[in-house]
Amino acid sequence: MHEYYFKNKKKLKKTMNSYLRHIAPELEKESGKPYSELLEEIWTFYEKNLLEYFPYIGGDDVSGTSNLTGAYCFVAMGEVMKKYGVTTHEAGRLMVVCYELYFDAQPKIVRAAAGKLLRNPKLAEMIYTRKDAKNARNAAKYPGSFETKTQIPPEKGYDFSYHNLVCPLAAFARKHGYEEYMPYLCNLDYVMLGFYGLPLYREHTCFEDGDYCDFKIKLGASVPAWPLSPRRLSAL
Repeated sequence: MHEYYFKNKKKLKKTMNSYLRHIAPELEKESGKPYSELLEEIWTFYEKNLLEYFPYIGGDDVSGTSNLTGAYCFVAMGEVMKKYGVTTHEAGRLMVVCYELYFDAQPKIVRAAAGKLLRNPKLAEMIYTRKDAKNARNAAKYPGSFETKTQIPPEKGYDFSYHNLVCPLAAFARKHGYEEYMPYLCNLDYVMLGFYGLPLYREHTCFEDGDYCDFKIKLGASVPAWPLSPRRLSAL
C-alpha cells in the first residue's frame, strides 16, 4: 500500500460512510445485518483488495485521486453484497440511488455555483484548460494519472466539451478484474452533472472504446433519455 493511502485510511473510511450511509436501509434489508457491521465488512474488503493496490496518482494535489478512491467504495460495496445475493446490476442501481441522495444533501449554494460555472462556456474553457495543463504535469510524474483535453472550439452542436484521455478507474478495473462495474461507475457522471442542471451527452468511454471519455454539455437541452436513474424511472 502506498504511504499516501496508508496515512489517509481514516479519512477514506469516513468518505466511504458519507456515501453509503444514504443507502443504509437498503443494505441492511439485503444483507440482514446492521449497517455498522456491514460498513466494517465493506471497508475491510476495500482496504485489503483495493486500497492495497491503488496506484499513486498525485494524492491531494489532484482531484483525480478522490475520483479513484471514491468510485471504488461502490465496487467494494458491490463485491461484499454479492455474498448476500445482490447482483452487479442491482449494486449498480444502488450506486445511482446513493449518488443521488449524496448530491441531494449538498448545500444548494455549492450546486448552484458549479452549475453556473459550466453555463458560462468561456469561463469553463479557461478553467478546464488550466486543469488540462495541471493534469499533464502530474501525469509526467505519475504515468497512468488522469489526463484531459478541453475541446476548443467545443464539439459541433455543444456549448462545452472535454475529453478524459486516460482513466485510472478503467485501468485499475482491467488490471484487477472489476470490469463489470465500469458501466455503472461511468453512469454516475450523468447523475452528478444532472444535479447541476447540466445534461451530459456521451458517445465514448475509455473503458468501452479504449480511446477517451467524452463530456459534452448542451445548454438548454433536456437530459438524455438514457441512462435513466431510478428517480427518473419512478417519474415515468
